[in-house]
Order: sequence, then C-alpha cells, then structure tokens
Amino acid sequence: MGALADAIRNARRRPLRTGLTATGVAIGVGALVLLGALSEKFSRLVEGGRDFASGQITVTGAGTGGLMGLARGALLSSEQLRLLAQVPGVRLASPLIIFPVEDKPSLLPLTLTPHVFGIDPGALLLNRKALAPRAAHGPLVPGAPDEVVLGCQVARLFHATVGDTITIRKERFRVVGILEPTLTGPDSFVFMPFATAQRLLLDSEPALRRLVMVPGANLLPIATAAAVFWPDGEDPEAVAQRIRERLENVSVLSPGDAITQVDRALAVTNSLILGSGLVALVVASLAVANTMFTTVVERRREIGLRRVVGATRRQVIQQFVLEAATLGVAGAVVGLLAGAAAVTGLNALTERLGAPVFLLTPRLTVAATVFPGVLAALAGAWPAWRAARLVPAEAIRYA
Repeated sequence: MGALADAIRNARRRPLRTGLTATGVAIGVGALVLLGALSEKFSRLVEGGRDFASGQITVTGAGTGGLMGLARGALLSSEQLRLLAQVPGVRLASPLIIFPVEDKPSLLPLTLTPHVFGIDPGALLLNRKALAPRAAHGPLVPGAPDEVVLGCQVARLFHATVGDTITIRKERFRVVGILEPTLTGPDSFVFMPFATAQRLLLDSEPALRRLVMVPGANLLPIATAAAVFWPDGEDPEAVAQRIRERLENVSVLSPGDAITQVDRALAVTNSLILGSGLVALVVASLAVANTMFTTVVERRREIGLRRVVGATRRQVIQQFVLEAATLGVAGAVVGLLAGAAAVTGLNALTERLGAPVFLLTPRLTVAATVFPGVLAALAGAWPAWRAARLVPAEAIRYA
C-alpha cells in the first residue's frame, strides 16, 4: 500500500500532465468499450445462428448457400421436399418459411430485421444444439392460423403485448405469446404455423401465387428452406453428402459447414472491430510512455538520491512501473464509465429503430479495466529501466 500511495502522490505532482495522460487512456478505453460491445453483440447474434444451424442440416434452393439462404433466394419445391424426406438417414425434413416482415433493409448494422418464421413447432425441439426459445408470456406455439408468438424485440418494435393485434403483410394477427430475450435470432422472429406463413408468402408474391394457382399444378408445399434431422447413431456429415448426391439444384449446409462459416465470419469481423479499438488504446499507451520518460528526466536527482541511500535498481523499476500502471488504471476506470454510459444511451436510441446494437458483457468489462493497466505498465517499463540505469553519482548533480 505504501508503494501505491507513493505512486498516487507522485502522479499528483503534475496534475495537468497526469490528467491529460489519463484522459488519453480514457479515450482509448472508451473506444475499446464501444467497439468491444459492438463485437460482443455481433458475436452473440451469430453464435446463436451457429447453434441453430449446427444442430440440423439446412437445405435451401440452389445458389443461396450458407446461413443467408434461410431467408432469401430460390425456394424448395414440393417434389424436392418429398425426395429429401426419402434420403437414407433422414429422420425428418421439416419445411421452413422465413422472410422479412417488411420489404426494406435493416436500419441498423449487425441486427436482424423482423422476420416471419413458419415451422412445425415440434421440429424446434429436435435441434441438437439450439435450445427452443421459452415463452415469457403466453404459450410458445400459436394454436390458430391467425395467432402469432413474437420475439421480445419484435414485441417492443410493435409495442405489442399478449392479446394485442398486429398487422403483417396487410393481414392482422392476434398476439398470443411473447418470448423471453435470447439476444439472438428468435428475438426478431414472428412465429406462426407453417401453413399460415406459406399462405402469407404467396399473398406477398403475386407471380408465385399465379404459378401455384395454375389448374393441375401440384407445387405445394413450398419452403424457403428445410431443417433436416437425423436419428441417433447417424453421421450428419454423411447424411448431408447423401442429400447432395440425390437432390439437384439445392444447397446443403451440414453442421460442420455451419460451424466453419460462422467461425470464419466471427474471426474476420471481430478482428476488424476490436483491432480498431486496440489501436486507440496502443496510441494512448504511447502517451503514458512519453509521460514517464519526461518524469524520469525531471526526477533524475531524486532517483540518484534514492540509489545513494540504498534503493536497488529493481525497486526503482517497480516504482516507475507502478506509477505508469496507476495512470493506466485511472484512465481505464474513467473510460469504462464513459463507455458504459455511451452504450446505454446508444442502445436506448437504436432500440427505437429496431434492436440494441451494443452488448456490454462481464468479460469486456474486466478486459477494459485490466488490459489498459497492464499495457500502461509495459509502456512504462522502458522509462523505468532507463531510470534504474542512471549512475547515482551523476544523477544527484542535477538540480
């Protein structure tokens, strides 16, 4: 505690310089908190998609590929769904209907626009990785064609509660349930029976509806994707390969493929986001190093006197490294508080536009507190080493 008190007292000798240096660290930490919270939100959203996709085999129309094929691109025909169910090793091929509630892009980055999600409710329970969402209010599954269950974010966007009526694609539905927050895809879903979602899709696409209504046409059911499940003991990668071999004009995403795609996307995106925040923090640490170099020059006589009365080089290094770390921790605390306040304010704003964009997690809080102090200590190591190398007899001659 005595060494820490000395470090604080020495930092207060030059309050303006200390304040400016700590402010530089605080700005870097604030940037790290904001960008880190953005990365945490993106990671949580994408990891939820990975759990969903890696717990099943996802089949979409040819050319859609990947996770994005769930909600856009070519449709699966009734014949493709029939053949899919006949592939050896397929326990269930459940058709999905997923499409945006409105035909406009998301107003915010790294968020999902509200999507209609039509599926056989029993299929959600067969996913081997993703847990079925839980209802906060009302039932989990709508029981009638005109009933829907809303993700928590969609409920906030529509200002809807259980018993309210909402309009989707010019059709009115009664809200019978609202899901608990998951911080992933289901928060932005409007769950409805598959048959209702299929009819809503046909009503939204006149050309497709005319095609289906042709006399003698046998095109229903159709789906934007299919969730394929396998029995115990089957290798899902082998089942996925059989589907590729037996069905034409489809894209097959196996659990292994889903994990690879998501991990690659997370690595690239998080590297770009967090890299920007770390650059700001490294620049701030250079300010700490500059401050410590200046401090060493100004206190050469003091350093020489300490060496003369018996202080070791190690003790001198510890003193200056602790002072540098104190600057880093002080700036980190201020930056963390400012960053957390900014995250809260921006989330309140973005939530009105669709969804919160930032997520401040415990690991980010710990990193934003500890890492700047460690980085500042490293930045002060070289000036501290230079201070310890001063020759006492020469250092005490400085006034």
